[in-house]
Amino acid sequence: MNKYIKYIFSLYLIVTSFAFAFEDPLIWKAQFLEHYEKPLNAYYLTGNPASYIMYQESKELFRLETRFADFAYQRSYDPLATQLYQADFSAFRQINEKSFFSTTISYDEYRQRDIFASMEKDFYDDYFSMIDSTLGNTTYYGPQMQIMYNVELTDRLFFGVEANYGVERSLKDTFPKTITIMRNGGYNVGLDYRTQSITIGVHGRYYDDQTFYEAVKSYSQVRTKTYIGYNIFYNESARSSVKKKRTRNGLEYGGHLGFSPGEKISGNFSISGLQRISRAELTGSTIKERGLWQRQGIHMLGNLNIYPDGLAAVRIYADYLHYNDWGKSLISNALVIENEETYSRFGSMLVYKPSMIQQAYVGAEAGKVSYDYTEYVFPFQNIKSGWEWKLYTGANMYLSSKTRLMFDLAYEHEVPKFYWGTEFFENTTLIINLEQSFSFGYIGLNFEYIQKKPANNIKTISILSCGLSFRQK
Repeated sequence: MNKYIKYIFSLYLIVTSFAFAFEDPLIWKAQFLEHYEKPLNAYYLTGNPASYIMYQESKELFRLETRFADFAYQRSYDPLATQLYQADFSAFRQINEKSFFSTTISYDEYRQRDIFASMEKDFYDDYFSMIDSTLGNTTYYGPQMQIMYNVELTDRLFFGVEANYGVERSLKDTFPKTITIMRNGGYNVGLDYRTQSITIGVHGRYYDDQTFYEAVKSYSQVRTKTYIGYNIFYNESARSSVKKKRTRNGLEYGGHLGFSPGEKISGNFSISGLQRISRAELTGSTIKERGLWQRQGIHMLGNLNIYPDGLAAVRIYADYLHYNDWGKSLISNALVIENEETYSRFGSMLVYKPSMIQQAYVGAEAGKVSYDYTEYVFPFQNIKSGWEWKLYTGANMYLSSKTRLMFDLAYEHEVPKFYWGTEFFENTTLIINLEQSFSFGYIGLNFEYIQKKPANNIKTISILSCGLSFRQK
């Protein structure tokens, strides 16, 4: 029964991680802290769909979630508060002994309150953002679908493919009534060759998103600007309407090597390259190019699992990411921005397993980050570096034969990017999940609270989320 619960819970984490954010990230974020009760699978490090361990049952999962964020501490173009409402349905189907298929359909509604001037969903996520002179609220809403297919081609060769596609729309409630339409797609494919002692895998991920902005109704009454970086802007001409298009294309490619000299020791190492191109332009009777942004980098990571049959187990992991990017103004046809970032992290986790159904863990990680951001039109440079660290603990336990409790607690020191008013954040995270077994299935309740406290400021960022889920037995 415990093994069955692990399979269900692992797939639950996969579909929720894909459905939670509409935009696919450029870089796959390694999930080092997942599934501490057993050795970590390579899928959680690389995102290679061929590496995922095959699911053995056909089940369904339904989930509702809401998240509220209060930005008492905010930057100029951050909303004062946000609300997220999400519903998703997931189905897992065993096709035969060698293959499985899963799909998730979700619908999100994301509200931003009192967002000043910005016409973007995230002003600080683009070097060529557009703003207006209004204060208003914006609601983003739309469906998203994610699918995964995994098949064993031969006795040792596995193939996997994953796709994520969504369409999102928004409307700002003040003039110029900005309408945004976003189309986002991500596609991941991989091969995995497994023997008893060695695993070799290759994977590639491509994503493409297009965002269209259209501001109408008395547009000439507001002042609009296109930012080139975060300190220089270009005043757009007044007109009855304006349309902006942003196109992003990204590619991540790499491979991993896994080893298992015995049943008690295993490990993985992965290296991947990545690149992305983003282009912003105004459209109308003519196309007016505004900016081109290109990013490239390298990502290396690995982990070591030491899981003997006794009460204790150890997981050790490391992560290194380096990338640089540049931005070119297509108004002046000149290089205007250069940026370089480096992240490194090393951590370890000690797991205590008094029984098959009771586990607890404690761990720590630390690493160094550095940012070097430069604008050339009006000379501006932001160089920031420092040590980040995190302490965390948690447990998975049965309170009774039908009630399971999981909790996680973490305290973190973070060096933030593009927050010029503070040197660091101190973050506290509490997660509580409660699951009850019934004759018809399992019902789960989850609660998460995050507080981000900036240095030398009494104002904070608070995030609260609650969820309800149901899955079949």
